[in-house]
Amino acid sequence: MPKTTPISHLMTSRVRSLGIDARLSEVRQLLKREGCHHVPIVDGDRLAGMVSSRDLVRLLRDAVPVASLGVDELLDRSATVSQVMSRDLVTMCDDESVDRAIDLIADGHLHSVLVVDESGQLVGIVTDADLLDYLDA
Repeated sequence: MPKTTPISHLMTSRVRSLGIDARLSEVRQLLKREGCHHVPIVDGDRLAGMVSSRDLVRLLRDAVPVASLGVDELLDRSATVSQVMSRDLVTMCDDESVDRAIDLIADGHLHSVLVVDESGQLVGIVTDADLLDYLDA
């Protein structure tokens, strides 16, 4: 298990993402369906941001409740994806090493790192669980 292995050999390359024009209800539904905690947001082919389940909880906490609205409707009326998404993302290139991913996750208090190619296109994700499995092999 050499730590110099390129992250592209370890990352999950089938990353579920949504476009910047998606509704927050779509984000919530994808989070629920996939059992994940964050959804990468793309603008065309380029990574633009990330919306997390925590972002949605914060938004709902601060929203003015309307008795006749469900969670999805309340989310969609409260904000847009581009207003909620984090833009200051920690990413790495697909040719960087597993060792770099370990450093980013350990030092940044992160659970995952998005992987992009040289043009900034989202090509994968690596999680702390992926790294633990790799180091255990």
